[in-house]
Amino acid sequence: MAAAEKLVFPTIVEGLFVRGLSGKVSFALKEQLRKEGLDLDRPLQPAYSLDTWARCVALTARSLHPEQPEPVAWRMLGERMIDGYRDTMVGRALLGVLRLIGPKRMLLRTQHSFRTGNNYTEVRITERGEREADLWLNEPGLLRYFKQGVMLATVRAASGPATQVDVVQYDDDSVTYRVTWGVPGS
Repeated sequence: MAAAEKLVFPTIVEGLFVRGLSGKVSFALKEQLRKEGLDLDRPLQPAYSLDTWARCVALTARSLHPEQPEPVAWRMLGERMIDGYRDTMVGRALLGVLRLIGPKRMLLRTQHSFRTGNNYTEVRITERGEREADLWLNEPGLLRYFKQGVMLATVRAASGPATQVDVVQYDDDSVTYRVTWGVPGS
């Protein structure tokens, strides 16, 4: 039996491309995205393949941040996606409770949160201390840096600017982040 296709749902696409990058997608980039399967001039599809998503993020990272190394450009887009995701109905609801539950409880809900945006994310959390945890994701390739930006912006929303999310280990199909945070409001 074949494995289910890995899919990314429109809330994530909307969060990045429609809201987070509003006014920043040039005509040329829009055309490149259309050729890869993402037509921003039409209603979003019910889902996009993970391969389509990765190609579109790669094109956008190179186009908007050509001076940055790829990992930094992808991380910046992940942070920008959360900025835009805040403006979606699902994102507003999800991010609205983060300050209430705090970063530790938020991390324990990470798999559920990511599954609102795709059908494939698996998560393992290893607590390392009062304000530190390791987060393992089955995120392939350079998307690990996009998710690093997503985690950074999300944990910051729960705890404030003293947040850090570092890639500590990865292979072709997964990544482990070390997530640290300060006292909320610090």
